[in-house]
Amino acid sequence: MPVYKDKERDTWFCKFNYKDWRGETKTKLKRGFRTKKEAQEWEREFLQVQQADMDMEFGKFVDVYFADKATRLKARTVETKKTMIDAKIIPYFGKCRMNTIKPADIMKWQNDMMSQGYKPTYLRMLQNQVTAVFNHAERFYGLKDNPCKKIDKMGKANAKELNFWTKSEYDIFIQSFDEKEEMYRIIYQMLFWLGCRVGELLALCYKDIDF
Repeated sequence: MPVYKDKERDTWFCKFNYKDWRGETKTKLKRGFRTKKEAQEWEREFLQVQQADMDMEFGKFVDVYFADKATRLKARTVETKKTMIDAKIIPYFGKCRMNTIKPADIMKWQNDMMSQGYKPTYLRMLQNQVTAVFNHAERFYGLKDNPCKKIDKMGKANAKELNFWTKSEYDIFIQSFDEKEEMYRIIYQMLFWLGCRVGELLALCYKDIDF
């Protein structure tokens, strides 16, 4: 990886040829590196991303994954996936090379996530993000050993079945309050008709109500 000294600016730059995804030869020039090592590292990472070399870092491959999915997923879906990956997955695997992450590493990450008290459905969503990235690497970029295929998924795909009151059940219940319990009757009316959660209701202030 040849890099060059810019004597006028007292910095380093790299200039090299590479093949894009169409197989066409392109030239890349990048200036302004403080050291020769920084220039060489930037060139190496750039080529890895272009070629999706499985020796690249997990965090870098995630960028490749989202670039590939940009026109195939809704913007909202991409935003949701990025939020989960950035917050719960990148801190663990971001600097790890794709071809060095083992099933044991995934299992340790699972154990850490499960110890934090997340709901089973959220744990499954996190698992799905990791699995999607590694499946993409295996299917399109030649990852030979997919660690997610050798361990059980964590969490559950579906939440527990919820029991909702029917309108007739609610009517019977709400009529059971007497005049001294008017405040509680109003509370249950708001919970039933607005569909808000208990925590949301308790957090309401007078100024939050639009009269």
